[in-house]
Amino acid sequence: MADGVNVRSLFYEGILPQIHWETSARISPSPSRVAVVAQWSLSPIMSKSFAALVNSLFARDYEVLIVSACTDSQPLHFSEPLEGEPAIIRKPNIGYDFGSWAVGFLHQPQIFSAERVLQVNDSLLGPFWNMDPIYDDFERDLGDAWGLVRNYQVTPHLQSYFIGYTADVLQAKVFQKFWTEVRVHADKQEIINNYELGLSRTLYGEGFVQAAYIEPQLLRHSTLNPMISAWLQVLREGVPFLKRELITRPSVGVQGERIPELLRREFDIDIAEWC
Repeated sequence: MADGVNVRSLFYEGILPQIHWETSARISPSPSRVAVVAQWSLSPIMSKSFAALVNSLFARDYEVLIVSACTDSQPLHFSEPLEGEPAIIRKPNIGYDFGSWAVGFLHQPQIFSAERVLQVNDSLLGPFWNMDPIYDDFERDLGDAWGLVRNYQVTPHLQSYFIGYTADVLQAKVFQKFWTEVRVHADKQEIINNYELGLSRTLYGEGFVQAAYIEPQLLRHSTLNPMISAWLQVLREGVPFLKRELITRPSVGVQGERIPELLRREFDIDIAEWC
């Protein structure tokens, strides 16, 4: 790794015999822009949402590394054509998304030398429209780390499903060490506390500036999860995504049962096409 960080990762080394490449594509030795994408599903058939996300990354010249914990051993199949060839790693379905991101960083450590890296997962439906304003915001150098949405629940943090890092963060020993310390936790809340909240705490403790495309104060939802409690305002503010759980578990969201109807009426989105 960069800066001589060579701390052993018990999680990564423990599952290494079960990790394999599905494609011949690899991240280049000296990458400029990389997206590390955590993917999980029961089926190897990838949704329109996932294909659209990957294509939006290719359109902005990101090399795409998909770390898949799909429980079906068949190769991933994209129902929509891709504009490039992603590198795809298959791993066991353990460790949740942070386990997948850790595998991505540690299996291809040259990612730490990139100029910019996006950490993304497949928990979002969309993008429903052009992503350029989102990527422009990340690339505007407003902070050392950047997130699509900041959340003030429990403690201020960047929501982990869409975070970007600059070279200063990527090359920091504390950031690289963070990924070696990811472990398996049976309780998802432990993952959130230790890794999602812990990552923002780690960056804050090192003095890194963290910026966000959507700040909760803008939505008047400063203590709630904006993507759940203010999903409609978030869409109106230009974020082209909806959290998948609002459709799979409509009881968690505001006007949950009416979300498909509201999406169709206000944005001309047939959400069934994106699932």
